Amino acid sequence: MLDGLTKHDLETGETEHISFGEQRFGSEAPFIPRANAQSEDDGYLISFITDMAQDRSECIIIDAQDISAGPVCTIILPHRISSGTHACWASAEQLG
Repeated sequence: MLDGLTKHDLETGETEHISFGEQRFGSEAPFIPRANAQSEDDGYLISFITDMAQDRSECIIIDAQDISAGPVCTIILPHRISSGTHACWASAEQLG
């Protein structure tokens, strides 16, 4: 279970962090490149959040270039899912 995400820039030494909040735990956060990406972090991170205080789950989408700004989109799921749900990303072309 993760309680936040941290991004380290190995070239500049800068670090960005986002906390999911108290009693909120995230899953791994696969990277989804933006179409025609201009840099290696030009895209999104997606994570499933389990909120124990509200007994619900969310899917959050974060701009990978500005993770400390928080989610650009939050989708409340109809049921709480188990914490630590695994995920991966595949483009439409990869799915055939």
